[in-house]
Amino acid sequence: MFRVWLGPLRLLSFAFGQKNNNIMENSINRVELLGRIGQNPKIMICGDSQVAKFSVATNERFKDRSGVLKEETTWHNVSVWSSRNTDDFRLLKKGVMVHVVGKIRNARYQNADGEDRYYTEVSATRMKIRRDDYQGGQMPMTDVMMPAGMSPGFAVN
Repeated sequence: MFRVWLGPLRLLSFAFGQKNNNIMENSINRVELLGRIGQNPKIMICGDSQVAKFSVATNERFKDRSGVLKEETTWHNVSVWSSRNTDDFRLLKKGVMVHVVGKIRNARYQNADGEDRYYTEVSATRMKIRRDDYQGGQMPMTDVMMPAGMSPGFAVN
């Protein structure tokens, strides 16, 4: 039997070497952002790890129906983890260009009034950092990736 259109689930199934078409086994949760850090990160200690939370701005340029060029900025909440005894977050500053790869994470917490609040963030598993040096030039992109056994997180290489 020959089929021209296999459908996206069948293509994913083939790509991952799986035989069934169960959508839960073939789903993907991956985010990739390239933008600037909006404020200095908030760094918190959690047991033997530390987490940095900050926002990243991404910009999209487009023409509206009348042909006028517009720019739209979207802010994304990002969290990255690292070992407590490292200085991994020293390059994360307001205005630094970052390339973040991670996954969407939805969480719930209760505020002081006992009301449930929900938020969405990108849990980074890999990052590249570029920052301006003191002479006004640009430092090349620096690879930052998750060390083995930590999830999510990163370490400066």
